[in-house]
Amino acid sequence: MPLSSSSPCLALLALLLALTGVASSRSRAVGGGATTDGAAVPQGDDELLMMERFHGWMAEHGRSYAAAEEKRRRFEIYRRNVEFIEAANRDGRLTYTLGENKFTDLTHEEFLATYTSRARRPDPTTEEEMVITTRAGHVREGASLPAAEDDVPDRVNWTAQGKVTGIKYQGKTCGSCWAFAAVATIESAYAIAKEVEPPVLSEQELIDCDDYDSGCLGGWPERAFRWLKRHGGLASASQYPPYDSKKHACRKEKRLPHAVSLRDYKYVSKGSEEELMKAVAGQPVAVGFNSDDECFRFYKSGVYNGMCVRDGVFVGPCSNDWINHDLAIVGYVGKGNDQDKYWIAKNSWGEDWGLRGYVWLKKDVADSKGICGIVATKPSYPVVSS
Repeated sequence: MPLSSSSPCLALLALLLALTGVASSRSRAVGGGATTDGAAVPQGDDELLMMERFHGWMAEHGRSYAAAEEKRRRFEIYRRNVEFIEAANRDGRLTYTLGENKFTDLTHEEFLATYTSRARRPDPTTEEEMVITTRAGHVREGASLPAAEDDVPDRVNWTAQGKVTGIKYQGKTCGSCWAFAAVATIESAYAIAKEVEPPVLSEQELIDCDDYDSGCLGGWPERAFRWLKRHGGLASASQYPPYDSKKHACRKEKRLPHAVSLRDYKYVSKGSEEELMKAVAGQPVAVGFNSDDECFRFYKSGVYNGMCVRDGVFVGPCSNDWINHDLAIVGYVGKGNDQDKYWIAKNSWGEDWGLRGYVWLKKDVADSKGICGIVATKPSYPVVSS
């Protein structure tokens, strides 16, 4: 028998449809919803697109979160960082571009605490230099770079010449940039001196064994050079146990035989980009750097000049008095009055940061301490045994 308009079934169906419609419209009105893992997510189109973008970023960087609440918190941080990146790029006043990377779900404070040394590190070159005795008499360790010939090349790129090892990653639990900068320059010094491909050497040995520095809590490349000179040299990465972003007891039996021995180390004159250029013309050099600038952690390409855009305000330049990071300068472009000049610096934050792990830093700035303090302290470099 056909159902009439007064049928209880039709009445119930109409009531359910009405309730469903109200609930649906209310959900749209307040933007309520949930992800498949239970994390509440607003349902506006922009929010959904951003969440989809966040999921893509998570997949790209292998990121997962233990709880829905933590995922939601990281999503909000990610969104704010993306908005910061895009606003800075749109502004048009930067000489470089920003981009998403593995740090995009971190607050700036978390990033600094994880990937830099927050303490103001003393300049070890102000300490009394040690004097050792040899058959030739007294020799002062770490002597300043002697005057070099003025006729240096207009540009140098040791990476392009095959004298620099691949980009490495210091990890997120170890403030070991000092070890990576030191090792990078030793690898290159050996390759240049021997006219061979650079050996891949062990940062882990320095983290474990170098008691002149503080392992994952920070250090200085020149102190690493001093320790290596006193203890013979450095093992290869394949010989010593692999790097794992942690400090262990020194495994002395794994240090021998040394893959590379250090004969000495030298300083570049503090406050002189010209002297730094002369040194880099001969081999890569380790420098201190201030990485506090929020734009720097999202650097993607172009010449970084230490300026940043925050909330529409053009701020900077970066401070040169707070050295909390170390880089290896592996080349440069330009000298003299050329305006398009920059340093080529190798970082230790992985290939997915910057220019496949590198950054171009503005060269010959007005400040005598260099961009972000690269010559605020004395840059240093190793001298390998022949």
